Amino acid sequence: MMAKRDFFLFNTVNSVSADADDAALDRVVALCERFEKTFSRFNPESELYRLNHAGGAPTTVSDELAAIISAALGYCERTGGLFDITMGSVTRLWDFHAGTIPARADIDRALEHVNWQNVTVDGSVVTIADSAAWIDLGGIAKGYIADRIIEQLQADGARHILVNLGGNVAVAGGKPDGTPWKVGLRRPASSEATMGVAQSFAVVQLENGSAVTSGTYERAFERDGRLYHHILDPKTGEPAQTDLLSVTVVSKRSLDGDGYTTALIAMGADRALAFCEGLPDVECVAVMTDGDVLATSGIGDAIPFELLG
Repeated sequence: MMAKRDFFLFNTVNSVSADADDAALDRVVALCERFEKTFSRFNPESELYRLNHAGGAPTTVSDELAAIISAALGYCERTGGLFDITMGSVTRLWDFHAGTIPARADIDRALEHVNWQNVTVDGSVVTIADSAAWIDLGGIAKGYIADRIIEQLQADGARHILVNLGGNVAVAGGKPDGTPWKVGLRRPASSEATMGVAQSFAVVQLENGSAVTSGTYERAFERDGRLYHHILDPKTGEPAQTDLLSVTVVSKRSLDGDGYTTALIAMGADRALAFCEGLPDVECVAVMTDGDVLATSGIGDAIPFELLG
């Protein structure tokens, strides 16, 4: 018998379904509450906040925070810095809800403190060599958390699991009837009036795995005919110039989905697909600004895929 729990954390509505009892789902919510407090860069009581305000001093953190930072640095390296967890000094200047565009001089000053190579992890000790740098885990935290939710539910005996953390979807065990989970890929919205509307343009079938979508239509606003979106280029500090509207990463781990999607958008279509083809256990579906849909070789082959009308 499947049970479902909906809850609001990470500034979004989350949903977890599993063949588990209420106590197991209570533990899932408690786990997420702990992660939100640990990984928040805004909450003065969070570990990440304490690390960001350590003035460059080596700081002992929990195993969980050390693990996610260590994993995130791997994505920074593999994407050539197109994903950079030290973008916090820049991201805090932008407000995509209020439509705030920071001054170019402020962005330039903030970019001086963007360099993932200034962060080191030694066991449970994390050091940010640049005392003015800020780590922002918003681009990877939900993927890490989705994987941990599945691990915890499986440890509690669950066999069929569906996790949706505001669009980060991870599944395990297939559906109870023995069929794969059908995961909808969100359709890119084309106007400010419909930004964030989660309609599906395609479906992938997964027994175990994850689908994570990022797009230039999320957390965006228009000003003087230009679209300002939240996927910032670490080289310019401004919204990435790209021929892609969205990228969905289909992978075994949700962490890979979060770690790669935004960087793939910044790469552009040709480079993004070539990059994904070289990654083990990672496929992607890309929607271009002209509406064309592109996909890596495993989509439709190893991973059943259906475009919707």
